[in-house]
Order: sequence, then C-alpha cells, then structure tokens
Amino acid sequence: MPVLKSEASRSTCRGTPLGAGALILLCLAGRGLAQDAPDTLPEYVIKAGFLFNFAKYVDWPASAFPQADSPIQIGIVGKDPFGADLEKTLKNKTVKNRTFTVVHFAEPGDIRSCHMLFVSKSEKGRLPEILEQAGRWPVLTVGEDPDFARSGGATTILIEQEKPRLEVNPEAAEKAGLTISAKLLKAATIVKTGK
Repeated sequence: MPVLKSEASRSTCRGTPLGAGALILLCLAGRGLAQDAPDTLPEYVIKAGFLFNFAKYVDWPASAFPQADSPIQIGIVGKDPFGADLEKTLKNKTVKNRTFTVVHFAEPGDIRSCHMLFVSKSEKGRLPEILEQAGRWPVLTVGEDPDFARSGGATTILIEQEKPRLEVNPEAAEKAGLTISAKLLKAATIVKTGK
C-alpha cells in the first residue's frame, strides 16, 4: 500500500515551500487561532492542533471505521498532558464528515482500536509494548519523544526552540495500512526505523 498520495501541485505557504511556518499554520487552523502569534501558544495547544490536522492528511482503510459516519477516535496512553486543550480543539470540528472522540488508556494493555494514538513522554519506557499493542490496528501513532519515530512510531511532534517540527516514519505508517498525504510529508523530516 502506498504511503504517498499524488499531488498535482507543489504545496506552498506565503510563496515558500511547505515547512516550519506552514506546520504552525496547520496546527493553528485546528483552533482558529491563526491571528495569534505562534510563540504565544502553549505546547499542548500546538500539539492538539497537529492531531486535528493529521486527520486531514492521513487516510485510513475503510475497514478502520464501522460506519461511514463513525468518529475519528484519538487515544491517549498514560498521563494525559493536554488537560482540556485537546477537547477544546476538537469541539464541534469535523474532518471528512467525521467528528472526533478522545479515549484514555492507562496502561499499554488497555489500548484498544483507535485511529490516532498519542504516546506522551511519560511512556518512553513502555514504548515497545505500546507499539506492539497498537500494531494490531490501522493506527497513526504520534509521539513527542525525539526517538519515537526512529523507534517505530509513525509521527513525532517536536517543539525545538519554541517552534514545532514534525518527523514522519513512512515505513511505520505503511505497516499500519495508512496513507499519508504528500503535503504532510513535504512539511516533515522523513526518518526510518532504527536510523
């Protein structure tokens, strides 16, 4: 299954290639905060915006949804670092005619089928177990530890010098049966498992 979608034109933002600036705009679009300066936003507001926008740039197999209008489920394993920010970001939002739900998993063994799984920094020591459990379904795994994508996770959201940076592991996404838009891949650093 291919990871890239063909794009007819090159993505640009204000005349520059889709990059760090566009990533900020992508995450802000989820909160309707594009008028605010990006460096004034809390870290988890930015990360919540990324989770919302991933739904626009990732396709799951049809079998991942029980019905045509089933919600996109975002799971959080371990300590929830978002507070109310994720629910506020997703409130009354739809992508591809789907709403969102958020589910929490205390332990890796609690993880059930969801569409995105956010793995917080608190779970670094249990990452192999989490990825093994998530590997049973078509799940976009999202982490925030610098080694997450190289360890087999699909995407990592990093905040470096107060700016977001995205890493994508296309091999992990393909293994999960997901298709990631070329627009998202152009905005990310591509990494491979173990490298």
